[in-house]
Amino acid sequence: MASHQATASLLIVICYYFTIGLAFRTAPATTTAATARLHLGLGISHRASTHRHTAASIAATKNDEGHEDWYIDDEDGRDNISHVSDDIRTYFATCIPGLQDTLASELTGLGASHVETQGKSGVRFEGSPKVGLKSVLWCRTAHKIMELIASSCEPQPPADDYELDYYQNGNDLSQGIRNREDLYQFTKSAVHTPSLLGDGSGGLLTLSVSTIYASKAPKELCHGHFTALTVKNALVDAVRELREDGERPDVDVEDPDVPLIVVLKGRRVDDGRRRDWKDRRGGSRDNGQSYIEEEEIVADVDIYRCLHPGGSLHRRGYRQGNLEVGRGGEGEEYGKEDQWEARIERPQHASNEAPIHRAAMKESLAAGLLLEAGWDKLILAARGDGKGAVLVDPMTGSGTLPTEAALIACDMAPGLLRIATWRGNERNGNNPHRYPPCIRWKDFSNVSLWGELLAKATHRAKSGMNWARSPSDSGKSNVKILCNEMNPRAASLARTSIRNAGINYIVSLSEGDCIDWELGGKDPSNNRDILEGRTIFVCNPPWGLRLTQDIDESWVSLREFLRREACGCESWILSGNKDLTKILRMRKSRTVVVKTADEDLRWLQYHIFQKSEIITEV
Repeated sequence: MASHQATASLLIVICYYFTIGLAFRTAPATTTAATARLHLGLGISHRASTHRHTAASIAATKNDEGHEDWYIDDEDGRDNISHVSDDIRTYFATCIPGLQDTLASELTGLGASHVETQGKSGVRFEGSPKVGLKSVLWCRTAHKIMELIASSCEPQPPADDYELDYYQNGNDLSQGIRNREDLYQFTKSAVHTPSLLGDGSGGLLTLSVSTIYASKAPKELCHGHFTALTVKNALVDAVRELREDGERPDVDVEDPDVPLIVVLKGRRVDDGRRRDWKDRRGGSRDNGQSYIEEEEIVADVDIYRCLHPGGSLHRRGYRQGNLEVGRGGEGEEYGKEDQWEARIERPQHASNEAPIHRAAMKESLAAGLLLEAGWDKLILAARGDGKGAVLVDPMTGSGTLPTEAALIACDMAPGLLRIATWRGNERNGNNPHRYPPCIRWKDFSNVSLWGELLAKATHRAKSGMNWARSPSDSGKSNVKILCNEMNPRAASLARTSIRNAGINYIVSLSEGDCIDWELGGKDPSNNRDILEGRTIFVCNPPWGLRLTQDIDESWVSLREFLRREACGCESWILSGNKDLTKILRMRKSRTVVVKTADEDLRWLQYHIFQKSEIITEV
């Protein structure tokens, strides 16, 4: 028991000292004038919201142990910092396709306004810099959170005589970007570089540029490296023109101050400039060969700056595979317009000694599925009435679902874990999650505000941990998470992740076939580990793409386990194979469609009832 408490306390102590270190650092002043110039230069409307979506305010309840600080009412999600209350920015967040509504709900609860889903894996929203910081710290389903700084869909005023001549020669960039010269001119005219990178006063910020293709782009812009290089050159040249010494900002691919992301979305236009293309048989117009007349493709370009370090926010840090070693991993382009999930090459550094399982679920997917299943609502109910909450995972694999469930139950911000588990290297020992890029920007926020948010998150995590292991009205702990895994190697990975996350005092892991896992379902005295009406069963059984051994037997075991142990409860099963799902012989109540990599998955809800006995009269 002492070791369990020590593990939980260690994480809180680490986060606490990180927070103290932040709170006492001198913060750079916010450049109000520069911010105003940036907004005017972009032509983007940053209107103040007349109404805000706010998080539900839940009153703290005092239990027998005297805990009454499990939740800090963070101004109901509202931002009442006077110096930034009117500084409304436009953001874009990405997620796994299918979880966009879940992400939108998260952002709304954090105080974002004008929240709109875009496609199946993106959410556009507005808010102050504080809302942006809270999103980086608290969002469980987001992969990228970015601020829009320029859009070619908005008219851009010429910045100098050369650009004026460029516009007067028929190059209206608001009608679409056709080539690198268009992209170069758009970047120079749309981005206010003193606000973005500085003009040398107080130092220049480092930058990096990555590209995302939402659909087919013009031929000259199809190469991601050269497209990114064009944007970088435009910004560097703009800074040089402001300085007499010709100094330029540096490029830093590991931990840039300003990580830029250029999103290109191609479209066809008919503006009288159609091009004649020779067909595949060759020849020329003069020899009678046929030609194909094709509309020109142009690109709408949005330039974002990423609020957090490189990589995806789904990486919490409690397993090594979450933080990539070296480059690559997820690709860089998209084939469909609605696939906005940011898959960008970005180096990171490993943090723990737990290797990732080959069929491991992404942490953001696990969190999103749990939120869809209502686990967070069950936790809120348990906090209010003291009746407890139970989650059961009979095939836990590497333990992602129970780990994320425990983090939700303990009210622990994912950002705290990223800070606590990061490990640097010899070249750069600074923790980029402790000091994310957005607090280094000249026109965004400051270290003090970030430190305040970390201090509140740390206090909430400590209070949440105390509440989770405190006894409920039934005498058992308020939160009980039970999981089981048959494969010894997968169970070892699950144990390591649970220990690294510091939540092993509320997560119990068993080993063996789930058909032999007894939770008291057959106990006539009803002395069950399951609380009827307060328990959710979740499971990600093997369904054939990466794990192929004994699949049918696994689903049969799952069916028998649920029939025996889950009576009176609801179960959620993740499946990518409808034929295997039929083995359960149960009628689904609800379906949530998600897509990860190239796999179409279904998160299926089942309500399980005790079969009534048939009595035959003689």
